[in-house]
Amino acid sequence: MVSFTMMSAENGIILKSIKFEGNKAISAGVLKKNLNLKAENLGNRFFFWKAKPYFNEIFLEEDIKQIKVLYQRAGFLGVEVKAKTEADAKNRKTILTFEIKENDPVIIKIINYAVEALRTEDRELVKKLLDDNSAEFNARAGSRFQDDNINNTIKQINLLLMNNGFPEPETEFEIELIDQNRFAEVNYKINTGEYCYFGEIRVQGNEKLAEKVILKQVSFNEQDSFDQRKIQKTQQRIQNLGMFQFVTMKTMLTEIEDNKIPVEIIVKELPYWSVKTGVGYGLEDRFRLSVRVEKLGFLGGARRASFFAKYSYLEPYHLSVVITQPSFINPQGSLSISPFLIKEHEESYDLQKYGFSTTMLQNLSNAINTFIKYKFERDNLQINSDITDELLYLSQENYNKSSISAGISIDDSHPLFSPVQGYAASFVTTLSGLKLGSEYHYLQGLIDLRKYNEISEGSVVAGKVKAGIMKPVWGDNTTPIDERFFAGGSNSIRGWARGKVGPQSEEGIALGGESYLEFSLELRQLLWRMLSGVLFCDAGNVWSGYDDYDLGGLKYSAGLGIRITTPIGPIRFDAAQPLWSEDKQIQLHLNIGQAF
Repeated sequence: MVSFTMMSAENGIILKSIKFEGNKAISAGVLKKNLNLKAENLGNRFFFWKAKPYFNEIFLEEDIKQIKVLYQRAGFLGVEVKAKTEADAKNRKTILTFEIKENDPVIIKIINYAVEALRTEDRELVKKLLDDNSAEFNARAGSRFQDDNINNTIKQINLLLMNNGFPEPETEFEIELIDQNRFAEVNYKINTGEYCYFGEIRVQGNEKLAEKVILKQVSFNEQDSFDQRKIQKTQQRIQNLGMFQFVTMKTMLTEIEDNKIPVEIIVKELPYWSVKTGVGYGLEDRFRLSVRVEKLGFLGGARRASFFAKYSYLEPYHLSVVITQPSFINPQGSLSISPFLIKEHEESYDLQKYGFSTTMLQNLSNAINTFIKYKFERDNLQINSDITDELLYLSQENYNKSSISAGISIDDSHPLFSPVQGYAASFVTTLSGLKLGSEYHYLQGLIDLRKYNEISEGSVVAGKVKAGIMKPVWGDNTTPIDERFFAGGSNSIRGWARGKVGPQSEEGIALGGESYLEFSLELRQLLWRMLSGVLFCDAGNVWSGYDDYDLGGLKYSAGLGIRITTPIGPIRFDAAQPLWSEDKQIQLHLNIGQAF
């Protein structure tokens, strides 16, 4: 034990780590985020220009008070907090431990609702709404008293009323501690305001797109009871047209007449012509160049057309056009048609293909989408001469492929280019061999699961699991090499080069497989400003047959990387080495965007 006066920023004592003992109700991560004192991390250790996290006695006293406040807000009014330090005089560092005695929390014993309304029927309606929904409120009788739960319940009550005809509710509360402060009585006072209906719907800001196209996305009618959810739903539908920089919905509360609220839809249109170009370099696709030209209002309405062209080592040319009709069948649906001409270059084959696809997309919520896609293509496959004998059974002249795919994607992760929280999942099934002279008949399924969790400020744990299987059907005994699974490379098992995990020819050229499994785990740590470091481990394999899964045959690799944040995603440099393998060669990867 060392006295606080001996250790301060003036004495140059670095705070090595911060620990907590006795905390059960509040996690160490939450407590650390609210402290003034910060412990040493990787950035402090390896980047000499970063400010050192010195121990400071004044900050310590403030942090003890802050911990007490956090616990009191969580219902532990009798919490006790002490601090102790363990010094490492040789290295001039110290470990700080907060000893917390939570004691018994305050429990909510009674909740009362006092409703003030202009009409008796309004009061009865609100009482019924409260009775039906009170079990879903954050603050409930028998639960621990917490400031956040009380405040969130106020928001829940107001939102409940706003979704059921009352656009301007006001809710207040009072707390009374009873039985020697062991229990609390919570009294909510609710002023409902007027019960209202939707009134006139007005559109502003549309210069080219017809007003009737926008009004088709409105999810309510005049005379409908006011419902805040319908306002939000309408805003999302209009935004999904893809025609606007922003969409704003305004309820004109100052213009209420006869209990009717006018609604204004204010939009700002995107340019009807736009051009986007891209230039980059990666160790796998080397130099790449792309251009996208988009035309909004294509052939009238909210329809849009996009032309895309790309060059890279892996795709010597990629030309495609996508024509999209939003609000197809229903406001959440869309239909797109895309003709394409593409050449792919891989170590084991060259493929030229042209054809078209048509996709029906259905938006189920902001995070969930489903789709059905039909694709027809005409292929010309050229197998690498070194493996021609091993793949004699594959068609190499012009042949057709006709397939249908269906899938669902869920993306609750954020932010867009480098998620720190949330999850993402996709499930896709493809059936190939649908008439039109289709050469191959197979059924393919692919699952992709990803999870992101910010464990502390600047530290993120990210995980990925991918699995796939494809099986020849209707009498076929093989599958096309360009549709098979490959692993290894910048976005896969990084201890191996592109495609080098799985079945290979005698010359070491990848042949692909019909079953596939891959895992990845990353620890991402912000080091300094735009610079982050990553430690990662990848595992997986590809097997020849659809039923050849063998977990004992997984290959493993580990490595580290650097990320430089940019507006279009992080620049990524990774170095990885195989584990428990005769192959010890380090693989280097350079790309844009996170590995997953």
